[in-house]
Amino acid sequence: MLDITALPLNGFWYRPPGRNPAAAMIVSLNAASPEYIIMDMEPAYRALKKYFGFSSFLPHQEEIIAHILDNRDVMAVIATGGGKSLCFQLPALLKPGTAIVISPLIALMKDQVDGLRENGVPAAFLNSTVTYDRRRETEAALRAGTLKILYVSPEKAAQPGFISFLRGLSVSLIAVDEAHCISQWGHEFRPEYRQIVGLRRALPGIPVIALTATATPAVQLDITDQLQLSRPFISLGSFYRPNLTYEILEKRNAYAQLVHYLSAHRKDSGIIYCTSKKTVDELADKLNRDGFSARPYHAGLQKTLRAETQDRFIRDETRIIVATIAFGMGIDKPDVRFVIHYDLPRDLEHFYQETGRAGRDGEPSDCILLYSPADRPRVSYFIDRMESDIEKRSAYRRLDALVAYCEGTGCRVEALLSYFGETFPPGRCGRCDSCTNPKTLFDGTGVAAEIIGCVRELPAAYGAGYIADVLRGSASKKVRERGDADRRCFGSGKSHSREDLVAHIRELVRLGYLGQLGDRYPVIVLTEKSHAVLTGSERVFLSGRVSSPGRRAVAAGSDDPGLFDRLRRLRKELADTEEIPPYMVFSDATLREMVKRRPTTGTGLLAVRGVGERKLKKYGERFLREITRSPRSEKALSGECPAPAGKVPFSRDTLRETRDLYRKGLTLREIASQRDLTEDIVGAHLESLILVGEAISLDDLVLPEKQRSVRDALRDSGSYDLKVLKRLLGDRYSWNDIRFVRAAVLQQSGERGKREEDNLPL
Repeated sequence: MLDITALPLNGFWYRPPGRNPAAAMIVSLNAASPEYIIMDMEPAYRALKKYFGFSSFLPHQEEIIAHILDNRDVMAVIATGGGKSLCFQLPALLKPGTAIVISPLIALMKDQVDGLRENGVPAAFLNSTVTYDRRRETEAALRAGTLKILYVSPEKAAQPGFISFLRGLSVSLIAVDEAHCISQWGHEFRPEYRQIVGLRRALPGIPVIALTATATPAVQLDITDQLQLSRPFISLGSFYRPNLTYEILEKRNAYAQLVHYLSAHRKDSGIIYCTSKKTVDELADKLNRDGFSARPYHAGLQKTLRAETQDRFIRDETRIIVATIAFGMGIDKPDVRFVIHYDLPRDLEHFYQETGRAGRDGEPSDCILLYSPADRPRVSYFIDRMESDIEKRSAYRRLDALVAYCEGTGCRVEALLSYFGETFPPGRCGRCDSCTNPKTLFDGTGVAAEIIGCVRELPAAYGAGYIADVLRGSASKKVRERGDADRRCFGSGKSHSREDLVAHIRELVRLGYLGQLGDRYPVIVLTEKSHAVLTGSERVFLSGRVSSPGRRAVAAGSDDPGLFDRLRRLRKELADTEEIPPYMVFSDATLREMVKRRPTTGTGLLAVRGVGERKLKKYGERFLREITRSPRSEKALSGECPAPAGKVPFSRDTLRETRDLYRKGLTLREIASQRDLTEDIVGAHLESLILVGEAISLDDLVLPEKQRSVRDALRDSGSYDLKVLKRLLGDRYSWNDIRFVRAAVLQQSGERGKREEDNLPL
């Protein structure tokens, strides 16, 4: 009998003693209602491996799935690449009936259904592209109860006839994907999403899960309200995606900057975003003339041509797509290695979502934005075409936030996460351009005083460009007509370029030494801090401007690129034969793990993340044959049998005493003090207890982000040697941090406890 009162209130997981981590119960405290959920998750683990090829869940997935299985409503915000789809696909397999998935993206529906069928999951979709005969077949399958997942558009989900049809079926759950579209505060509001609530009312008691990768706190609240979620479990994952590198480049000779980057990444797939159809067409044509495999994509092209372009891209027959923002939402291609914004996006939400199409497989990928202040008016043009004044003001606020992000000098990741209401952990990300190549600071008090003096002297408020013209001593018609050529400040900034002056003005605004008023045509005004600069009582430090071309991304390579390339070629052959995208065979991440592990048996291949039973049966023999062709296939890098030999080196009595104190809630330090032992010895006790399957919560001992880093080090190094791992991870990780995670990995893999004498019945 599980004693709930003994569980820590801030804890989420309880794993009963035993060697098999899949035989687990999940105990989760719902923040909206103080109730524990006790759920046997063993069937979920079995289905996870069988259909999807994974042995463990990504962060937040398990608790979300547990709540859905318990018929709770859920509102989940999970970053792209964090496994949103699995949160409803796996419960759909375990619950009786059919899951209804509402998605606005026709292309994505097809991709996901094809992927599910490839994994052995009966799935279908209904939208405007489905023929009459296919619709009848799908409806018959629904009546017969042979479909587990049905994708529909929001328009379809709101039709009274369809709702009436569903009433006669067994519906397991309703999933609303891209849920931010329901909110008028979101960046992609779609009125038809507001009608989804009718389906929810018609099917009372059916759990609803709303999912999005992009939602500010206000949008999150609006989603919950509009869908009338009942006491929902709110799961807010991190927006941080550590595999993405963010870089803002000052746009100078943009095409040359672009070619410089693409020349170093000819084997990679990527998306280049432009504002206008004309720019898309011209840029794609120019890239092709210069030897790159590129195709244009925008709403002005014929539907059949757009479909062909998407198809060629997901099949790796076209490497680069040059597109307006119309492209990408419906593409479930996991190996997009770069996303480049050739022009300024609309706002940070669009930027985050568009860059989110890079690196869905978790491999290193680049997000580059070519920025020029001159791009702001182009975005303003689209904002001014909005009918609602409220929408206009909101759009301008979001545009100002984007410009501040581009011109800021701090960590890109920290600024981006802050926009979405998330606090980034202490310490910089170490990957963005601001962290790896910070801008130099110089004493800009003199130029700041010149600029602020000019703003004060001018009789009216003007934009940054006009102020720069006056400071430069421009002989333009506007300056002459307004009489500003006679001002004392006229020409006082001749030693600076116009571009530098505009950049300095905008930085002074960000630092609060100047203010900005207005939306489409913002003007510069004085602030309380302006006086301190003019009187010399405060020094101002400004950042130097960076104009270097784009850095190369950190290559997502392997220790045997020859084998990796051969596996990619084999994957392409199989995909072409079956007329499916290559990533539906195996992702790049799965191929790289094959290269590292070098499995030589079906059991070894099944241990690779992304290889399930169906794919093992279908493709296993071909891939094993290719792997064993490698001259290094016998090298002991596979990690399949890494566990240390020998028995647990402590007596049952001493382990039992440490375990009992741990169960009373004592910390590692308190246990060491009470037992008159060192913390390292107590840590070794807990490590042994984890190895033999005792219920030791890893989350109580090691922070989740550190757990992930240690697991990554174990995987990347192929070593379980503590000294090797400590050298890789550095001083931020204690010996105990590494010991505990290593023990959990070994216990989960089943490498310990295989012999009867290793099991300690405590």
